[in-house]
Amino acid sequence: MSKFNTIIIGAGHNGLVCASYLAKKGFKVLVLEKNEKLGGLVNLSTSLNGLSSKVLSDLNINLPKLNLNSFVVALNKEQNHTIIKEENNKINFYSSTANKEDQNKFSSLINKYKLYSSTLSNFMHESPPRVKSGNMKDTLKLINMGWKIRKLGKKNMRELLRVLGLNIADDLEDNLEDNALKGLLSHEAILGSNLGPRSPGSILTLLYKQAIQNGLFNSAKYDFHQFIPTLEKKCLDLGVEIKNNASVDKITISKNKVNGVILENGDKIEADIVISNVDPKNTYFKLLGTQNLDTDFIRRAKNYRTKGNVAKLVLTLNEKPQINNIEKEKMNAKFIYAPSINYIENAFNANKYNKYENEMCFEFHHCENVIVANYYYVPYLIDNTHDKETLTQKCINLIKPFVTNLEISKSELLTPNDIENKYNINGGHWHHGDFEIDQMLMMRPFYGSSQYKTPIENLYLCSAGTHPAGGITAINGKNAAKKIIEDIK
Repeated sequence: MSKFNTIIIGAGHNGLVCASYLAKKGFKVLVLEKNEKLGGLVNLSTSLNGLSSKVLSDLNINLPKLNLNSFVVALNKEQNHTIIKEENNKINFYSSTANKEDQNKFSSLINKYKLYSSTLSNFMHESPPRVKSGNMKDTLKLINMGWKIRKLGKKNMRELLRVLGLNIADDLEDNLEDNALKGLLSHEAILGSNLGPRSPGSILTLLYKQAIQNGLFNSAKYDFHQFIPTLEKKCLDLGVEIKNNASVDKITISKNKVNGVILENGDKIEADIVISNVDPKNTYFKLLGTQNLDTDFIRRAKNYRTKGNVAKLVLTLNEKPQINNIEKEKMNAKFIYAPSINYIENAFNANKYNKYENEMCFEFHHCENVIVANYYYVPYLIDNTHDKETLTQKCINLIKPFVTNLEISKSELLTPNDIENKYNINGGHWHHGDFEIDQMLMMRPFYGSSQYKTPIENLYLCSAGTHPAGGITAINGKNAAKKIIEDIK
């Protein structure tokens, strides 16, 4: 039987970041990873454009930036693509179907969203307040939040409060004419959620994402190949012990206080603190067990929405891909196919009935001769072999008109169901839960489980299922460590 001060379950990026912060403060940390390879879903990523510079600075991590031009290309079947790039806080157009007036309106709209999201950005790097806690710190956080909104001025404050409950489609149609520009922003608004452009709250999802990533078209892209190895080395340098192929079967408690874990091989490891980087549902229902939770808490946990709707297609080509009508210097871009609001909404409507539309939204990057594409509004329950083969071919057919030399040597499609099984994520949701108004801030993942805490003493959460939600920002791990350090003092 081994004894550690702190155990972290899961060596995804948030688990490793949390371990590093705690080790810096003198905690004796053990990280347990069920797989041979560390990193979790980071291994499926193609860029790190949302990674927090504060985390890198705090941990003194010098992660190389990719030498990319960071263009965003809104694809068009007529091959007259919209090409933009955010430079010096300004949107520059390199190609567009929109007239000059619409381009200017688009830039103004981005600036408006940026102003509104700035009221949220200050709260990304701290534990969200609990509304009825009676705690002075929480009260001050709420006052500060209100003050940030008040500082916008009367006109902007009224406009912010007006649009928060709106859908993104209404706001875009009031301000823009060009379908490609409206589709591009609608696409950004629905990522991580189970919403369509016309769903109430989709504007808030956009603002929240903008606050987390410090911009919608952030050009700071780090070398994702180096991220996890660099984090691992940082952990080891700080004295963290990491065990892979160490699958946790159960979190153990005594008198409502955590006391360690039991591995699937039967080994028991004691610890004063246990931190789960596993998604909230699997943490509570698989690792902890409902016998340790009250009925009302179990109900809220079950109602936490975690069904994923994103499928990832990896295509290995015989040669480096050439994108139709895209110049060589713009090939290292983020390519998006979401040509209009109605197109996206139709795909969303099909998904509501566990179907996928003949036309789906997608985005892709490429690295050398490999294309990695994400397709949106793919039903969670596509797990039949025949259906999966059909879906794979449909996904290939959708991307084919844009790639001149699509000669495929190998293809692999990961549906939400595949992601659930392969990475042990409930519902196969990349963000460990829908990115929507009732699952944000002090309500993430749900009431009674926010602020990285659980009903069990000294059991904490640090995954994408916590504030500020998913994406490879590393903020969740940092915030969780900060909360634990505060509690232990």
